Amino acid sequence: MPEPTTGAAVIATATAGVGLATLLPTLDGNALFGSIIGAALIALHQREIKPWQRLLGLIISACVGYVSATEIVTQTPITQTGPGGFVGAIIVVPLALKALELIEKTDFSSMLPAWFKRGGGD
Repeated sequence: MPEPTTGAAVIATATAGVGLATLLPTLDGNALFGSIIGAALIALHQREIKPWQRLLGLIISACVGYVSATEIVTQTPITQTGPGGFVGAIIVVPLALKALELIEKTDFSSMLPAWFKRGGGD
């Protein structure tokens, strides 16, 4: 006779499986595949970082590629979400990293008028 915890584990696993299966019909497989391939290309290209950073970059690039695939399809001549996810994973994250690098290097205080700076009006 099986233990009561075994039955509870089976029920919990089945319930979780059914819950996850309800999400799958709304999942765009083409966009997911394209974004994972693009993210893998980015992750394999970066050799100077640690493996956990590469894995985190892969996950972030895949998520961004998947999310941006639909917008890329609507705004560009690309007609399918698979290539849209690929382009999103390859372009969006590196552009965001370059923008962050540019923001860090920019001296915004030099762009402000003298009267706006702290103590400049006294």
